[in-house]
Amino acid sequence: MITTITFVKMLPGFSRDAFYDRWCEHTRDLDLRDHPEITLNRLRMFEEGSEYLGMAENHWPDRASLDAAIRWYETPEGQAHQKDLDTFMDTVNSPTMIVSHEVEVSSERGIEWKARPGRTT
Repeated sequence: MITTITFVKMLPGFSRDAFYDRWCEHTRDLDLRDHPEITLNRLRMFEEGSEYLGMAENHWPDRASLDAAIRWYETPEGQAHQKDLDTFMDTVNSPTMIVSHEVEVSSERGIEWKARPGRTT
């Protein structure tokens, strides 16, 4: 599994709630249709005062599926998808990062690795 995190900024002219509603609708109507390989779309909105409005977390089955999606944005369909996103999100200033290492730490299970490049355990 590959996880991407996007720190999201909104374009001027939206209230926080209107932006969040529009973001959720875009994810439901376009991301689910255009990226069915994503196993999780999690959208989080931060408290006011943060540099970013929120964060999108996407889980991809593997690097190949993420790379294919990146190439897809060069197609007419991908450009139309991006155009819709650009109507409400400041995509130029909303950076996306790929998570390389991930663990969950709890009293019950200790350190549980979710992503660990080059290691099988």
